[in-house]
Parts: sequence; C-alpha cells; structure tokens
Amino acid sequence: MTTRKGSITGPKSSQKLNQDEEEAWTCAKCTKIFKEPEAQLMECQRCKEHFCISCLKKTKAEYSMLCKTDAMWFCGKCRIVMEQHAVTDIEIEKRCKQIMESYEERITSLEKTVENKCDEDKVKQIVCEEIKSCNEEMVKIMVKEEVSKIEAPITEEGCDEDKVKAIITEEISKIQKPDNKGDSDSTNNEIDKAAKNITRKETVTNVLEEINERKSRENNLIIFGIPEIDEESKEVREITDKERLK
Repeated sequence: MTTRKGSITGPKSSQKLNQDEEEAWTCAKCTKIFKEPEAQLMECQRCKEHFCISCLKKTKAEYSMLCKTDAMWFCGKCRIVMEQHAVTDIEIEKRCKQIMESYEERITSLEKTVENKCDEDKVKQIVCEEIKSCNEEMVKIMVKEEVSKIEAPITEEGCDEDKVKAIITEEISKIQKPDNKGDSDSTNNEIDKAAKNITRKETVTNVLEEINERKSRENNLIIFGIPEIDEESKEVREITDKERLK
C-alpha cells in the first residue's frame, strides 16, 4: 500500500504534463486523473497500478490506517493470483526439500561406493588373484605350444607316460611355488613372477627337449674294444662299425 506522494509510478498509471508540473496519477478503474498532492490513491504491489479510494470503497480513516501500518496491498485480480501463488510456493518448497534429501542420500551412497573402490587391501587381493590365475593359464598355454612344435612328438608307445607326467608336474610346481614372505610384499612378488614369464617358457621348453633327448638315447649301447677308423663320412663309419659287430 502506498500514498500518492510515496508511490512508484509506471507509464500507464501516471502522466507527466511538463517538467515544471507534478506527475498526474490515473486511477486504473475509473481512469480519473489526480494532480493534487493530497490525492489518496493506493498502489498494487504486484501490477503497480493505482486505484482511488472511491473506487475501492474505502474511507479516509481506513486509508490512513493502511498507510500507517505500511501493509502490502494488492488489487482484486492480483490478490487472487497471489493467493494461488502462496499455495503453489508451499508445494514447490516441499518438493525442493524432497529433492535435496534425495540428492543427499545419493551423494552419501556415492561416497561409500568410492571408499569401497579405493580400499587398498581389496585392490592388492584382487591383483594377487588375477596374477595367479594368469600364471596358471599361461603355463598351460606354453606347454601346449611347445608340445606342438616338437618335430619328433612323444607317443604313448615310444615313451614312459608316467615319467613324462612326473617331470612336467615337477617343473610346473617349481614355476607356481608361492613365496613365503610377508603379506606386505605379496603384491610385489606376484608382479615379479608375472615379469618372468619368458624365462618360465624357456624352462618348459627345456623340459620337453630333455624328455625327447632321453627317449632318443633310450636304446643306445656302449661297446668297448673296437678300433675307431679315421673316416670323415658318418655313413661309412656306421657301416664299418656294424660289420665289425657281426
């Protein structure tokens, strides 16, 4: 609520006749122009339109009381809108509160998830398990590859199967034998093992070559007392040795 003297005028509610004259106020309802300084009009706090007390059907005493209390005043149309907005504002406030509570719960949940993902002990445990699993798979793959590369494969009829299994099992157990060090060094030990995969492959290759060589020497004989001939040809030496053994 405001008097004419303290009002904030808009382009539609007041007219300025010239620079020397005071502003003229127009009632938005009766369109009457008020030029007197003591004219009694009320300004809507929402639409900023002005209304005379005659159109508002208010007495001078009521007007004076409203001016003294400095209460906010709205015209009929704006009062309906403001009442609706008051209800809507309460609903919006409740909704905003619910949204904020939901965000706080989600943030708390995310913080817990991040803490679990950053647990150093769990990370070390996962790394160790993955390295062990990779080592076992790599050993199996290397053995399979080396067996397929041997030119003279070892058959069931040509070798002792139990002996081959025993040698391979012994070498694999050496490769996969865990270290007996402290828990603080377990991760580094597993990483060092993974870095030595090339040497492990060479070890498996050597084992298979040793098995093949043992098989090739299985039926060899050593004979003493036979003179050795000075012949460069291997075939001639073999024929001569066979004739002397007849």
